[in-house]
Amino acid sequence: MTLKYQIGVDAGGTHSTAIAYDLNGKELGRAEGGPGQINADYEGGINNIADTVNELLDKIDGDCMRVLVGIAGLSVVGNAPEVAATISSRINNLPTRAITDSLLALYSGLEGEDGALVIAGTGSVFNGLQDGHLIAVGGYGNILGDEGSGYAIAKSAMQSALLSWDKREDNALIPMFTKFFNVEHMDECNAKFYKMTNSEVAGMAVHVAKLADQGDPDASAVIKEQAHLLARDIIIGLDRYEDPKPMKIALTGSVLANNEMLRNLMEDEVKSKYPKAEFSVSNGENARGVMFDKSKDYRYFTNHEDY
Repeated sequence: MTLKYQIGVDAGGTHSTAIAYDLNGKELGRAEGGPGQINADYEGGINNIADTVNELLDKIDGDCMRVLVGIAGLSVVGNAPEVAATISSRINNLPTRAITDSLLALYSGLEGEDGALVIAGTGSVFNGLQDGHLIAVGGYGNILGDEGSGYAIAKSAMQSALLSWDKREDNALIPMFTKFFNVEHMDECNAKFYKMTNSEVAGMAVHVAKLADQGDPDASAVIKEQAHLLARDIIIGLDRYEDPKPMKIALTGSVLANNEMLRNLMEDEVKSKYPKAEFSVSNGENARGVMFDKSKDYRYFTNHEDY
């Protein structure tokens, strides 16, 4: 009997991960590829996703039934069916569904249960699920939103440093940035900042967090501000639930996994309104979301049978 399997793809701002699972949820293989964030580079992101899936397909002898792709930046670009069709056309016309990377993480983090999943990595978003209904807050990209994300932390820190430079005030973020960019003065940093990719900007957040952990007031102010904004979005999402509200909140993304100060501040603020909120850090593979996706909205180009 031919092995039947499905593929989940987590296409983020720094890399793409494709994992194949049999119909019982056993992992069969995986492949890694380049960034799949299509709002930053549409054609490059699509190509990276397709290349990663094709690499995985070459590793497995069987019949791939469907491919679920969670894509960073999809909510900004829109037109998920067209994106799915484009990817499908480059992976042997396999049945493909495109969703946001945050929804993929929600499927994985909650494993079919009601609750919420909050992502804060390169970008950020709140996704809640109650009785089959999706509640989304944020996720509007680095220009209009992404509060509490690595990008937002780095951007806010840069703004703080530039303001202090203009005022000729001391700010530990100034030498942090001049050292990072290898320049003499702070006003030389902004041109280099604008040339960076979203993921490169977000990567600077770790340096801000280290300063905050050392007690620096300016870096701490940035972390506190972003923790407050992320907590605000979570509270907005919880407010929109119907009673009784599910209180399970899974957290994922590099910022929430690694920045204890921001995470604790955010949790404390949320619990000040919702004391029963239950937070957990989700370290599972987001690609697992394919096992919990009950949608029939796959674009079929072949004669595969539904199962």
